[in-house]
Amino acid sequence: MNSEGLHSRIARLLAANVHALVGSIESRTPLAVLEQYLREFDEVIGRARVHLGRHEAARYQSTKAIARVNDEIGRLDAQIAVALRSGEEALARTGAARQIELEDSLVLLHQRLQETVERTGAAEAELLALRAKREEMELALSDLLAARASASLHPAAPSAPSARAQQLGLGFSRAMAGASGLPAGGAAPAQADAASLRQLDALLKEQRVSERLERLRTRQGSAAA
Repeated sequence: MNSEGLHSRIARLLAANVHALVGSIESRTPLAVLEQYLREFDEVIGRARVHLGRHEAARYQSTKAIARVNDEIGRLDAQIAVALRSGEEALARTGAARQIELEDSLVLLHQRLQETVERTGAAEAELLALRAKREEMELALSDLLAARASASLHPAAPSAPSARAQQLGLGFSRAMAGASGLPAGGAAPAQADAASLRQLDALLKEQRVSERLERLRTRQGSAAA
């Protein structure tokens, strides 16, 4: 089952109301109706748990990826410093360029982590709501069955099923908020010479590399003074 199908079932179950069950209970075996609803809750709760686990795994992987990139940036710091002290300008520039690439990738990694955190939170909320709803539904249906059994034992004072259902249904009018999706990608960039844009990107990167090396040289000079 895909995510959209799961969200649809979750929304339907969370919006379930005792009113909708009265007709079924009157026309079918009450125990069968109860078991049918509880089985569906258990199935969807199981799927929601798997869904949550996937988001938690994605969050963990994003966190690990960020840590790896930060570690590599730190290692490059030491390597670039050695290259500068040894007069290996080309090696230092290569290391600085790689650092800049890694730092740029961190922006995307942090965005991905934020998305997985939000999705994990939404999945956790859905799972908690399902569990609470299942418990409430089980209690409400059990009360309804008990009321019906009591009415059969005391025919002189029958209970009013519709009024009972109305009373039990007071706590079941919540509807789940619509699951939020990721915003669509931005508009396509304006028509431009792709080769010129690539050249500008390369020049900007070269400038960033030069500025970084200059800062490292200054730092080394200050440390040696």
